[in-house]
Amino acid sequence: MEYIFRAYDVRGIFNKEITPEIAAKIGIAFGTYLKGEGKVLVGRDPRTSSLIMENAFISGLSATGCDVYSTGLVPIPTANFKIWQGGYDAGAYITASHNPPEYNGVRFRHPDGTGYTFQNEEIKNIFLKEEFKLSDWKNVGRIIYINPEKTLREYSDYILSKFNPVYEKFKVVIDPGNGAASLIAPYIFREFGAKVSTINCYPDGTFPGRPSEPNEKNLGDLMKAVVATGADFGAGYDGDADRVVFVDDKGRVVQNEKIGIIISKRILEKKKGIIIANMECSMIVESEIKKAGGTVKRVRVGDVFVAEAIKKYNALFAMETSAHYFFPEFYTFDDPIVVSLKLGEILSEWGLKLSEMVDEIPSYPKVMENIPCPDEKKFKVIDELINTYKNSGLPVDLTDGVKVSYSDGWFLLRPSNTTPLIRATVEAKSNDRLQELLKMVKKEIKTALKKIS
Repeated sequence: MEYIFRAYDVRGIFNKEITPEIAAKIGIAFGTYLKGEGKVLVGRDPRTSSLIMENAFISGLSATGCDVYSTGLVPIPTANFKIWQGGYDAGAYITASHNPPEYNGVRFRHPDGTGYTFQNEEIKNIFLKEEFKLSDWKNVGRIIYINPEKTLREYSDYILSKFNPVYEKFKVVIDPGNGAASLIAPYIFREFGAKVSTINCYPDGTFPGRPSEPNEKNLGDLMKAVVATGADFGAGYDGDADRVVFVDDKGRVVQNEKIGIIISKRILEKKKGIIIANMECSMIVESEIKKAGGTVKRVRVGDVFVAEAIKKYNALFAMETSAHYFFPEFYTFDDPIVVSLKLGEILSEWGLKLSEMVDEIPSYPKVMENIPCPDEKKFKVIDELINTYKNSGLPVDLTDGVKVSYSDGWFLLRPSNTTPLIRATVEAKSNDRLQELLKMVKKEIKTALKKIS
């Protein structure tokens, strides 16, 4: 069962890789890690298996002695908010994020709503070794149910108190993809006075409207709806509402880093400081943030690692290529609803079109490709490539795999945590150079694989 434990969550196909029995044991492992003490908040996304998973998980968790508070179906940033504001000792959320509907899993949370990193390894070891510590019958934990509407109201009241937008003539199209954002995104925009149109805006764990992952391939209906309604922008969320992809007023999907840059520039007008970007983010981030008077710190891919970096550097904002955005003025964890509202506020105040702001920022060709590599060899291949490039005289960054930079481009090679692949990200200032670097990367991986075989 080791493979269902990922770098920052537990995930697998329901009733094949994760059954109710396994979910209960994960709850017991989590409770054992927590020493059977404290209050734990649990939420879930709308997948067809999430209620089953939640019931099994909280049964196991409470059997260790922890008091479990279930807030039911709410977006993950809303559950994170409740954990943070409610003084809970820990939290968990039942989700498989942007994965297809047959998947499900669990994400563990700190008291501040951010995710676990190395602690996941400790929970995995407890689970695999079955070193479970159950309470006696007199000291099992309580299971308390919180009305999801109460949690949603607390969350929206907090966010509303942080904004002073000018939304009288603002139009937006919301596409929650039948996910958890259906419960909050359109309503909170309307409370600001915006005119809101929606598509796929009711929770349905089969994701009938489109796949859960928001990307250019899946957001065709949103792109058309933005143009048809004359909206200022569109926002497409994933199943648990921790990712958002934006469509501009011309119906174009906007590169995620460009949204991060637009918001960062606004923040840096008021206060200079550090902006976090993960290793896969475009090289436009450094050039644009530097022009705005900020400093960029690069960190490992993964929202939990970004959250740790925000605390370490006291950062003003953070972005990931995977459409996670962090606004520490609100809290340390990522929240796409907050970022959506902030983007609307910026456009309203400046009186500009999103397409105009996007086109002011340069674009470079970029590609992400998965290169097959046996599980037992992928990490050795990366080590071999590190040895090769360390002696090349080129700038090499080993924060996450190996990243090599040139004057006109860069590439990043990372071993997949869960599949027999090496993930290659390549960006260059021209398409010809991009193809040249990609070809070179594939050749180097092949050479390294032969060397260690």
